[in-house]
Amino acid sequence: MKLKGTVKDWELDGLVETYHENGQLDSKGTFKDGKLNGPTERYHENGQLREKGTLKDNEKCGEWLEQGETVTYDPC
Repeated sequence: MKLKGTVKDWELDGLVETYHENGQLDSKGTFKDGKLNGPTERYHENGQLREKGTLKDNEKCGEWLEQGETVTYDPC
């Protein structure tokens, strides 16, 4: 399986998870109207967290953890 989630009116809607070829979780995030909106996490193939934060209309906002460092974007 590479993607698990729901579709509404032909667009991703709600919690969606994607997976690496080895079966490990690649990412999980919440879609609304076909765009990422809300908490999002991405992982390396070995299962370690790569980045974590919030997206609004597919854009990073607020505080993110990226490669072990905190990065701040415009507020959500």
